[in-house]
Amino acid sequence: MTKVGIGLAGLGFMARVHSRALSRIPEARIVAAWSKFPEEHARFSEFTRKLGFEVEKYYTDLRKMLEDPGVDAVICAIPPRFVGPIAEEIIRSGKPAIVECPPGDTPETIDRLNRLAEERGTRVMPGHCYRFAPCFKKSKELIDGGKIGDPTFVHFREFVPADSLARQWPRGSWIWNKESGGPIPTMTVFCMDLSRWLLNSEPISLYATLKWQELPQFGTLGYTVANVIKFKNGATWVNEFSGSVAQTMGPPMKMEIIGENGGAVVADGPEKVVLYSGKEEQKEWPFELVRPERWGHKPQDEYFIKSVVIGHEEPVVKLLDAKKALKMSLAILESSKTGREIHFE
Repeated sequence: MTKVGIGLAGLGFMARVHSRALSRIPEARIVAAWSKFPEEHARFSEFTRKLGFEVEKYYTDLRKMLEDPGVDAVICAIPPRFVGPIAEEIIRSGKPAIVECPPGDTPETIDRLNRLAEERGTRVMPGHCYRFAPCFKKSKELIDGGKIGDPTFVHFREFVPADSLARQWPRGSWIWNKESGGPIPTMTVFCMDLSRWLLNSEPISLYATLKWQELPQFGTLGYTVANVIKFKNGATWVNEFSGSVAQTMGPPMKMEIIGENGGAVVADGPEKVVLYSGKEEQKEWPFELVRPERWGHKPQDEYFIKSVVIGHEEPVVKLLDAKKALKMSLAILESSKTGREIHFE
């Protein structure tokens, strides 16, 4: 069996998510990891030992990791504010890469990465994992199969407990800067990409409201967002996002897609999809998922390893998809500040 040697760039929260996923993929092995902070090496080594494996080499020089012949591909798990120059260096190496989303804090940064990838012929896949999550893949299968006719209306809710976000990004983290948008772009781009993919359409406009909430018990910011997106195919997509709720509040996600024939596809959390149709009895698809599968990280990484790295295929998710998703997320901030509907080109 071919074993793909993976190098990790960045050793924070998302590197741990990918490590859990990769540890369950027989064709992959994490052989190297980079962080310019040696103390992160020690913490990450302790984490991987608990998962049952050890990373062979740790680097404080990214270029040396990229020159390591044992590294066949790279997963870049760097926050969007800092990822630009790091992703550029990875792309210049020519090694296939997943770059976590958003792969930049501006559309211009993503454009620059895309141009460089095209010049170098490097296969780069943004980490839009929702496309690979079982609940969303099944939903798309039902939509594309015509089970509800053309989608006309979607209601999507994603509520993340405030204490969970505080564990992911503790007090003082870069992400709690409200002036630069706080966690809104990072937390909403996945749904924005999902909307374009599920509807097979592009957005026309977005209108949003946003409420911030100081959370002194965590030293973080809570947020509550509502936004309405109109699409070229005539569908309307309504989002509700919150990072202010308690742990005990229901499933973290619910998606309801209404079709022109009166049917509906409902994802009631990541573990279940239900089809409601007037033509036949209600059908239900439950998913028994381990942690890296719920939101698509394991199937995403497995696709990347088998198809992009071993199979030399172009990724099904492009950097330009990530750019479009980021523009939609940034429109939330602009619309909520100005009170205007934002129109897309």
